[in-house]
Amino acid sequence: MSLTSFLKDQSKELDKLENEQVEVIAPTLEKCLQMAAAHLKRKSHELDYIVLKRGKKKLFGSEPWHIRASVLPEDTFLDELSELDKKLTGGSGKLVSKDLKEFLQPKDRDGRALVQILRNGVYLTVFPPSGEGKAIDMAEVSRRLSVRGVAQVEDNQIRKVVKDTKGEPVYISNMKPRQGAEGKMMLDISPDKMRAKITFVPPKPGGRDLEVKDVVNYLKNAGIKYGVKEEEIQKKLEDEFFNQPFTAAEGDQPLNGKNATIIYHVRIQKKVVFREDESGKVDYKDMDLIENVVVGQLLAEKIPAERGKYGRTLFNELLPAKDGLDTELKQGKGTILSEDRTKLTAEVNGQVVYASGRLSVETVYRVNGDVGIKTGNVTFLGSVIITGNVEDNYSVKAAGNIEIYGTVQKANVEADGDIIIRQGVSGRDEARIESTGGNVIAKFIQNATVVTEKDVVVQEGILHCFVSAGGKVISNGKRGQIVGGTIRASDTIAAKVIGSSANPATELIVGTDPKVLKQISEYEEKLAENQDKFEQVSKSLKTLKARKENDPASFTKDHEQQLSKTSKAVEKLEVRVREYENEIQNLKAYIEERAANGKISVEKTLFGGVTIKIKSADFKTRNEIKHKTFVEENGVIRQLPYQDPEPDKKDWRKNRSRGK
Repeated sequence: MSLTSFLKDQSKELDKLENEQVEVIAPTLEKCLQMAAAHLKRKSHELDYIVLKRGKKKLFGSEPWHIRASVLPEDTFLDELSELDKKLTGGSGKLVSKDLKEFLQPKDRDGRALVQILRNGVYLTVFPPSGEGKAIDMAEVSRRLSVRGVAQVEDNQIRKVVKDTKGEPVYISNMKPRQGAEGKMMLDISPDKMRAKITFVPPKPGGRDLEVKDVVNYLKNAGIKYGVKEEEIQKKLEDEFFNQPFTAAEGDQPLNGKNATIIYHVRIQKKVVFREDESGKVDYKDMDLIENVVVGQLLAEKIPAERGKYGRTLFNELLPAKDGLDTELKQGKGTILSEDRTKLTAEVNGQVVYASGRLSVETVYRVNGDVGIKTGNVTFLGSVIITGNVEDNYSVKAAGNIEIYGTVQKANVEADGDIIIRQGVSGRDEARIESTGGNVIAKFIQNATVVTEKDVVVQEGILHCFVSAGGKVISNGKRGQIVGGTIRASDTIAAKVIGSSANPATELIVGTDPKVLKQISEYEEKLAENQDKFEQVSKSLKTLKARKENDPASFTKDHEQQLSKTSKAVEKLEVRVREYENEIQNLKAYIEERAANGKISVEKTLFGGVTIKIKSADFKTRNEIKHKTFVEENGVIRQLPYQDPEPDKKDWRKNRSRGK
């Protein structure tokens, strides 16, 4: 019986569904297949379908999909079973053999008896029932013996075998088999010499049963040298599988080796991918066109070609098979190819690029033009160069430097390195420029927030901004002005002109490092938290010690262990509190040291309306002040003659102009 026939026998309903077709209309192709699968009682991948009308997306509304679906032909199902057979049985063929029915054991099965008449006597095997099946009784065993022509067997001996039900042959009689009544067999060899089928003919009453060695010798005499299934033959004999052919020997089909393949762990084709956030919203500016990779990341791997597996006929003739074809895993710049040339990893952080059949990792991402609707937001694990502008409501983020040849509008620019904006920032109060480890350099900055751990250097002017720098803030161009807003620096603030005749509120703060202040705040929170824990655990320790002193008799081993643990916890918390206190003192001392050198310099004019804060001292100007540097001494802000914040650069410029 073939697998297809067997499966059809198991379900008449499946027979009907295989020939049934259903038409489905739904908003998407996936939904159409889901509805068809539910109706046909199959999974989506088991369906074949024809698209009658493709769905379309429109600006307002959409047109649905219309398909006709049916169950895939049985051949496809057999292919899937073949793949499963390789995974589960190593390619033994059991899951797709024509005798699959034998592997589906019924849950409930009655007990049975097997009577075998062999050369040296008679054997009786009684098999136990399974599930809710019934055990065989004495009368049925006696009937089986009678049918086989076995007589003169003691009832007590038979009764003991039936009672034990071991499923093993037991010798019950020395009766010799009747000549000429033995079982027979017929052999059928397929034309391709790959399969031999045996059909057993049952013996007549009193005749000898065939044994495995009889069948094996019969096959050998027919010239069959390979693929004999002795276990299968034994099972068929025990099951008294008569007058039906079964496969007693089978050759191996040749298997061509699979070709080598390259598995890419990154996208090799650029396409727009929009992602939903946790609330289900989609940011259509985040187009995900850049695929970032990090050092050591696996980019691609090669699955080697497989060697072909030779086949064999029943007569032990070799059948040739082809080896799989090899392919090359190509290495591009910025990548590392393993010694066995099967794995490609990233050598640097950056953008993975696929071109001419090879992967490369670029450390610089270049945008030729503006960052806007065509590019989407830019996020890159290297440096970014933008030849145009960064338009409103877009963002640029880089792990290296960012260089922008145009202007930054109402946008967000973040980098771990330097940020250079050749034209300037016109943010309308919503632009944010932030560097976590570099400088910010621009022609001008207007209505923006600028945060950096190092210096902010602006040529023309800083107008109505919030600027926070871990180093200096300098506006040193021809106009070189700071007007409006709040400017903070840990070291120096310097410009040619500060404020204006309109007296806008301008606040200059020197001597505080925002990063260090944040660290101090975090340590103070941890200190308070650990001090609370220390007090609580210390109270528990005192309570345990007092109980031990006052009532030692009731102080058990568990109490001793708790006392020891609590004592160690107090010691650890005490050490931790001291560490946090020391860290806070060190950071405050560092700020004091930096603030001691803090100064504000104005080369030309400081207008009224400007508030100056250096360390703990402050000063608000009411009148114009010319050519001064402000420092803090003993809690008071003093005015000194103007000091150039960049004397080395000034001397270099003079020497260069003189030709030195």
